[in-house]
Amino acid sequence: MTETSENWYVLKHTDDVISPSLLVYPDRIEENIRLMIQMIGDPRRLRPHIKTHKTAEIIRMQMAHGIEKFKCATIAEAELLGECGAADVLLAMQPVGANINRFCELISKYPSTNYSALVDSAAIIEQLSGAAAKRNISIPLFLDLNTGMNRTGIIPGDRALKLYTHIVEDTNLEARGLHAYDGHIRNENLEVRKQICDEAFKRVEELKTAIITKQMEVPAIVAGGSPTFPIHAKRKDVEASPGTTLLWDERYNSLFDDMEFKTAAVLFCRIVSKPKDDLICLDIGHKAIA
Repeated sequence: MTETSENWYVLKHTDDVISPSLLVYPDRIEENIRLMIQMIGDPRRLRPHIKTHKTAEIIRMQMAHGIEKFKCATIAEAELLGECGAADVLLAMQPVGANINRFCELISKYPSTNYSALVDSAAIIEQLSGAAAKRNISIPLFLDLNTGMNRTGIIPGDRALKLYTHIVEDTNLEARGLHAYDGHIRNENLEVRKQICDEAFKRVEELKTAIITKQMEVPAIVAGGSPTFPIHAKRKDVEASPGTTLLWDERYNSLFDDMEFKTAAVLFCRIVSKPKDDLICLDIGHKAIA
């Protein structure tokens, strides 16, 4: 790789590089990790998502910088984090069906990792409680809140308060706090993005106050993704969970010029055929990189 900023991704020797492949650049990932920590001020307040990279080496790089908490989207990713020895792992998807048993098996298989999961349903809370009682374990849970994404979660309010109380009062479960993912907030202008983010987060803060008023605790609030990371990073007592910040990409780079993360991965491919003078065929396609 050359050292100039314009062609940092260029390889000096490609004969032994398999194509198609994804090339990652550790030095640039290191810079992104340092910037994440600099922006939030304390690595203990970071809970990066691993869904973008799904890579043990990148997980360990973060751990070497004092990042101990992670977020993931699948059981397979949660197991990878257990294999890496991550101290605290949040499965950011409500486990249902057979995944309830798979999640419980992870808790038993990796006792040094503190696993937790999201819930937004009384029925699933009951199923998780039953699974925990059967195995004589305690399952930590975050209440998943819908702050506008409209994908998962319960809208903050009386029903959410009742559901959180349900978790607290169940002796097979442990209430870890609240989770609010706001991936729908992607405004290019930081001030506009902040205004929308703050407005959405107000309801999370109101729910936290209502919980505390009922003499219950909210140990943690996990909030945001990469676009709202600069905003949540400045909140006290909030764990921020960016993920794209580690490898970054050209789309985020063009949308969010308020963040100075560096693209740290590129797709590598070759021309395999020239069926016409003005047409080429590459050995990579949409299905390969989806």
